[in-house]
Amino acid sequence: MRNSIRQMLRTPFKLLLFFLFIGASTLLLTLGLRLWMETGEKLRQAEENFTTIGMVRQRENLMEAGPVWQAGTKSYLYYDYPIYEEILSESLLDFDGADYLKGPEKRPVYGSWMPDYDLELEETVAMYGIFTAEISPVEDCVPSQPVQVNIKRVLYGDARGSTQCWFCDHNNPDPPPMEKGKTYIVTLAPRGSSHLDREEVVIECIPTGSCYPGTSQCSRNGAEIAGTFAEKENDPSGQSTLWEEVTEGFYETGRGVYWLNAIEAQEKFNKTVQVLPTDSLALLPSFHEKESQVLEGREISTEEFEKGKAVCMVSKSFAQRNGLRVGDTIPLSLYYADYGDAPGYLEQMVDFGLLNARGEVYPAFWEAKYEIVGFYQYTPSEEKDVNSVEIAGDMILIPANSVKASDENNIVKYGPMQMGTTSFQIPNGSAADFLENFKEVENSDFLEIRFDDNGYEQVRRELESAGNTAALLAVTGFLSAAALLLLLAYFFIVKQKRRTAIERSLGMTRSQCRKSLLGGILLFTFFAALTGSLIGKSLYSSVKGVLARETEQEYSMKYSTWQTREPSQEELEVLEQQDLELEVLVYLGVPGSILAGMLGISWVFMERNLKVPPMEVMSMRE
Repeated sequence: MRNSIRQMLRTPFKLLLFFLFIGASTLLLTLGLRLWMETGEKLRQAEENFTTIGMVRQRENLMEAGPVWQAGTKSYLYYDYPIYEEILSESLLDFDGADYLKGPEKRPVYGSWMPDYDLELEETVAMYGIFTAEISPVEDCVPSQPVQVNIKRVLYGDARGSTQCWFCDHNNPDPPPMEKGKTYIVTLAPRGSSHLDREEVVIECIPTGSCYPGTSQCSRNGAEIAGTFAEKENDPSGQSTLWEEVTEGFYETGRGVYWLNAIEAQEKFNKTVQVLPTDSLALLPSFHEKESQVLEGREISTEEFEKGKAVCMVSKSFAQRNGLRVGDTIPLSLYYADYGDAPGYLEQMVDFGLLNARGEVYPAFWEAKYEIVGFYQYTPSEEKDVNSVEIAGDMILIPANSVKASDENNIVKYGPMQMGTTSFQIPNGSAADFLENFKEVENSDFLEIRFDDNGYEQVRRELESAGNTAALLAVTGFLSAAALLLLLAYFFIVKQKRRTAIERSLGMTRSQCRKSLLGGILLFTFFAALTGSLIGKSLYSSVKGVLARETEQEYSMKYSTWQTREPSQEELEVLEQQDLELEVLVYLGVPGSILAGMLGISWVFMERNLKVPPMEVMSMRE
């Protein structure tokens, strides 16, 4: 080996160039290989942690302006509302080529009567101050303007000690007359007066449909079920207003009984919590977008969803208000199902009847005790359309399969698919193929699908671009290293035929000649490759830090579930072990591979040299 090193040092400039080139090639190879492995791991993590969901909305056929009379200004206000010629079924989403991971599902909103709990809805009801009362006008009048009436009896709500109020059938352009001495029943909503010509009127009470007897019951296919109880239109008075006369025996006859039922239903509704059945939290947009977070306990598991376990998740505010803990059980009494509205819309407006088609309060169709497995908190990141919001105050989340009874006799409304009610999950990166296949489905033009992949496509493109660059570096380093090894073997093995012949003539064995030739070049190659590898390791650490800072600035932390919590000590140990194994594989494996390559190439050329007789070599010209 000493002779080998001495021979190589006779050309120091050439040796230095080879050392630098091999180090640079190894640097490129290790850096490219390590970055390629890192981007591959990030792609794998992204595939595991990112999800893609599609949210569906049926497009309206047209928008129509509906007039609402305003008695204060004696004019109409017009509000746009959608018109649908047909309510399309979610079965349209079940087509050939649809590769669903979960769903599709169209979620109803269930109502659960919870009389023993403190609810957010009660505060809202108290704020509006709505009450149902028997009133009697002070004089004969037509309530197209505020008229004074006596409050004779309050049947629902609180008139707050008032015995008289200003009554105006505010949204009726042609209300019927009222007679002094007669009694009328009506549900009233106190509002600030808009009658600027009546300075004495500060607060007026206008009729509202909250406790008005009515039904909107639907069948499973969405067809409305006609009410079989006595409708007001069939009343001899012919009135079509939200108030009507109380006659002798009124509460023993049809209409009076239905008024009492409507009041009972409203009181029940005030102690009702919205319950959302689903097949997976991943299908809920707010959980997908990380706007809903589990604060205590855990999420409902996949097994619990599939088997329909009686478990639930409740909002943190609901739990605090009622002193609940994870592990407690709560009784759910589901009595209505709304297949028409998203929970966000229901927080703003309830436009379905609380009585069934027989004029009765809906009975419970499913009752069970549910174990609380976790508390969640919903914090919207931006203002959204109400039909896109699937989480409401005090909402309870349950597995859809846990409801073992049919709700077909308790459907209060049926409507089109909305972004907040209909969703599905597909493999990451398959949205374009899904839409291409969906175009062939009948009536697909009437459905709007919005995909949300948490930024997966953008992250994937960036990682793939970085991976391609890393692969190019690695290939460049590999080709450079291979070329340099051939050059080294040529200059320090092939060109040393005469030296080998002289050594053999002086009595050195083939084994000694091999050691003389290979010792120095292998040692030189290993140290050059190891130096390049260590420099590549240092450079990789710097590049990784820069990429991490850029990623944190470019991508929101909510785009990855591995950013939503700190890893456990066990997970950190596993990650450290994996990183150590990769470092050993790359930073020692690459120099070892180059050394092995040098040995292989050199051995081939050296054996060719040794096969030639020494005298024949000595007679050859250089």
